[in-house]
Amino acid sequence: MVTGKKPIYTIMLIPLVIVVSIIFVYPLFRVIYLSFFDYHPVFGQEFVGLQTYRELMVDNLFLATILRTLIYVIVVVLSNLIIGMVYSMLTYRLRKGVKLLRLILIVPILLMPPVTASTWMLLYNEQFGLINHILGAIGFPAVMWLSSSRTAFPAVMVTDIWGWIPFVYLILLAGMQSLPTEPFEAAEIDGASSTQKFIYLMLPMMKPVIATATIIKCLDTYKTFSFVWIMTKGGPGYSSNVLGTLVFQKAFSSFQYGLGSTMAIVMILMGFLLVCLVGLIFRERNRC
Repeated sequence: MVTGKKPIYTIMLIPLVIVVSIIFVYPLFRVIYLSFFDYHPVFGQEFVGLQTYRELMVDNLFLATILRTLIYVIVVVLSNLIIGMVYSMLTYRLRKGVKLLRLILIVPILLMPPVTASTWMLLYNEQFGLINHILGAIGFPAVMWLSSSRTAFPAVMVTDIWGWIPFVYLILLAGMQSLPTEPFEAAEIDGASSTQKFIYLMLPMMKPVIATATIIKCLDTYKTFSFVWIMTKGGPGYSSNVLGTLVFQKAFSSFQYGLGSTMAIVMILMGFLLVCLVGLIFRERNRC
C-alpha cells in the first residue's frame, strides 16, 4: 500500500520543485551567466569571460570589503554568543521573575531590522540623540557616530549585536534546558564549583547547540544588508561597506550588472567556505 502511494507523493512535490526553481535556481544561473559579461541594461552586453573575476582578485576596494565583512562576522557572532550565553545562564538559574526577564531580553528580536536600524539612527544622532546627550551630561563632546569613517562601522556592528542577541540566547537557553541533570548533581556531590561545572560539563554537552547557533548566525551576519544600508549606505565613502551593500551598489546603483553578478558569485562561494570552516572547527574540537 505504501509503495503505491509513492508516485502520488512525487507528483505532489512537482509544484514545490517548480516554485523553488523559479525563485532560486533560475536567478542563481542567471547571476552566473551575467558574471561572464560586461552587461548594462542600456548599452547591452559584451562577453568578457573570466576577466571580471581576475580584476576582482586585485581590486583593493573589493579585497578591503571582504576583510571588513569577515571582521563584521567575527565581532558580531562572538559578541552574540558571549552575551547570549550570559543571558542564558542568568535565566537558567533564576527562579523568580524569570518570565518577565525573558520577555525583556527578547524584545530586540520582536522588531524588524529596518525598525531597529531606524531606532539606533535616532540614538546616534549628533544633535538630539540620546547617546550624545548622555555624553554631554558627563562632560564629553558629541560624536558624529554615523558620519565619521572611524565610528560608523563599529556603530552598525553594535546595532546588529543588540538586534540579534535574543536569537542566539533562545537557542542556547533551549540547549541548556534539554541537558540532563544527573551529571550536574553528581559533580555537585563531588564538590565541583559552578565554574568547573560550566567548563567541564555544560560547555562540552552544549557543543552541538553552540555549533548550530554559530553556523546559523555566521550565515545571517555574513549576508547582512539592512542594518548597513539603512544606517550608513556603506559610507562615509566605503568605510562601512560589507559585501552585501557593495554588490547592491555596483549592480543596482551603478548598473554594472556583470560586475555585481561576479561579486555575488564570489560572495556565495566565500559563504560556503565560511560554513565549512566553522563546521570543521567544531568537528575537530569534538574529536579532541
